[in-house]
Amino acid sequence: MLDLFSTRVRWILPLLFAVLPIGCDDSADPMPANPAPLQSSREKGNETPDMPENQHPTADGSGPENQAGSADTDPTKETADKSKPPTPQEGSGQARPKHGKGPANRLADETSPYLLLHAHNPVHWYPWGPEALEKARKEGKMIFLSIGYSSCYWCHVMERESFSDPEIAKFMNEHFINIKVDREERPDIDDIYMNALRIYVSQAGGGTGWPMSMFLTPDTRPVAGGTYFPPRDQPNRPPGFLGVLKAIHKLWTEDRPAAESNAAALTRALRASMRPRLVLAAADLSADLVETSIRALAESHDSRFGGISFDERQPDRPKFPTPPKLELLAYAAASAKSPIPEKSEKSATGTQEQLATRVLDHTLLAIADGGIHDQIGGGFHRYSTDRQWRVPHFEKMLYDNAQLADLYVTAFARTGNPTFQEVAQGVFTYVLRDMTDPDGSFYSAEDAETDAIEGKYYVWSANEIDQALGDGSILFRQRFGVVNKPDFEHGNVLFRAMPLDKVVKSAKDGQALAEMKKRLLAIRKKRDAPLRDDKVLTSWNGLMIRSLANGGRVLKRPDYIKAATRAADFLLEHLRDKKRKHLLRTYRKGRAKLNAYLVDYAFLVEGLLALHAATGEDRWLDAARQLTDEQIGLYWDKTRHGFYFTPRDHEELLARTQNGFDSVMPSGNSTSVRNLVRLTRLTGDKKYRLHARQTLEAFVPMMREQLQRGGMGMTHMALALAEFLEDEPKAEKPKKAPSPDKQKSD
Repeated sequence: MLDLFSTRVRWILPLLFAVLPIGCDDSADPMPANPAPLQSSREKGNETPDMPENQHPTADGSGPENQAGSADTDPTKETADKSKPPTPQEGSGQARPKHGKGPANRLADETSPYLLLHAHNPVHWYPWGPEALEKARKEGKMIFLSIGYSSCYWCHVMERESFSDPEIAKFMNEHFINIKVDREERPDIDDIYMNALRIYVSQAGGGTGWPMSMFLTPDTRPVAGGTYFPPRDQPNRPPGFLGVLKAIHKLWTEDRPAAESNAAALTRALRASMRPRLVLAAADLSADLVETSIRALAESHDSRFGGISFDERQPDRPKFPTPPKLELLAYAAASAKSPIPEKSEKSATGTQEQLATRVLDHTLLAIADGGIHDQIGGGFHRYSTDRQWRVPHFEKMLYDNAQLADLYVTAFARTGNPTFQEVAQGVFTYVLRDMTDPDGSFYSAEDAETDAIEGKYYVWSANEIDQALGDGSILFRQRFGVVNKPDFEHGNVLFRAMPLDKVVKSAKDGQALAEMKKRLLAIRKKRDAPLRDDKVLTSWNGLMIRSLANGGRVLKRPDYIKAATRAADFLLEHLRDKKRKHLLRTYRKGRAKLNAYLVDYAFLVEGLLALHAATGEDRWLDAARQLTDEQIGLYWDKTRHGFYFTPRDHEELLARTQNGFDSVMPSGNSTSVRNLVRLTRLTGDKKYRLHARQTLEAFVPMMREQLQRGGMGMTHMALALAEFLEDEPKAEKPKKAPSPDKQKSD
């Protein structure tokens, strides 16, 4: 591994990374805490940390879109910890986030709810832009770059503890240019500096996540970074944020050559890690990669409690739905030709498609039964803190719900199982009730906490259930696991503790349960609701449009198609720079802004194609084709092929990235391939198939290498490859390459 840090700079690393590497991951929040003394990565034997899930993410991943990876990382290996955030004490100041009462800073003119939460901090925050960057260059000050998002718990904690503290703010204002970024608005900036932080901690130790706290030179090169910092030094605790600020300032003012050297080395490593791939031969486009990807997913199945990416060596790790991976299983399940043998998914009995079907259905049913599924209000929380899917992290994201609803719709279409239909309809009801703007567009997220207590809005005491339901509470408590002393500290998380047929003895019982859920929902709606991020993101709306259009078509629900139509019309009218003929990224309260990213085009086109399939209206196909032609003109790499994440007229950053890895959402490149395949079928235009082929040729070598290492970070690209090969003329099909050996990375 590269040794990035000179001896002169190493003295500061223990100070930065002895802190708890707590943060909101793109797939999980909080991240694992490890207060052990810092050692260098070579002393510890560590390699570059796995990227989470948006997470990008990623991983979320990571927003969670476009988490980049390297040969040593799998961007969809989510990392989290079952440890709960510290319970707020009376007078701790950990109240539900509100706008402060102090003078407004430059964030007051922003539209992002996350940035507006900091608009009255005593910190002189700037949004990312020419004013802040020019001021840093002119004054020769380091930049403190803080990146987060509105539903990140630890972002709120750091805002309350540090950014609202007058002494800390005074030091920040005197010695740094302070920039605040919403990663969901600017995933390009987030992606670059998350990669820099990942490289940095591979040498220095520590974790990655949000809030991301980066220290940059005046010309934006990274010097050092971390995640959440407590505000001050405490007995038997790592150094606090104020101490870190002072140490970084001392480095910059007293040993600037060391800081510059570190920035140069880290920037070189960053650009090398994000360097575009070389195009290899078309012979790489072979079906064995699809088969190997499906097999890898099936072999990672938790055969007891459902879920994939399960590691028996770490059975208590938090669990994530990982929709991009499940989509590949859904594709395989749709190809199953015969009934599924009642055998372990790891046995040799049954075809690969049958095994995929069993793994997928088990996982979808387990998730539906768990506390990760909001049993009262519908929809899904982000992830489960336990193996059984019972206690979630309570944040709700539009992209999770859009993707999962589509998976349940597809499962119902394949099986006719009414449970799949019920779950999908519950998600759509939740989104249309709680996450839809009067103009028809969809909001982004709901927070996990209320009054700084995670899950407070969603949990129940046994006494509350008894009082609300009276005699019916016995039936309800049996069905949904309500006990007097729940495992979760704040109350009962409702989950399906007993099968319906064990609880419901008559149609009357079933109707009574449904009425009880309605009663509890009405009571819950009177509580203080979690903070809602009401910005509209083009890409996430595209995912929801696809899901509603497919749901309306399969479930025979014209109201779903109508909702998808309203949202699509709104995006095409209001999230578009008509002069430049360019999509825009975000909209809130009448203001649309920021260049669209690859995922905005790719996910919206996917939604428009789903609307065309649901309605037969040519206007959706025409719009999808127009946007795809724009996308090719703005994002296509003419030299190495594939799509860049940012358009050709985008501001110049440290790197221009290309990515084929999944985070909590599919990559823009894999989704684009699927769109191009569909457009070829619908229009007969061969240019779309050429771009699909060249994109696959650009990324398939990386996918093969990932599979050889045991990684599953490009399963959605495998799905795109499978759909591409369906239309490949038999005479042109390349011979299958040798199947890569399934080896686990060290």
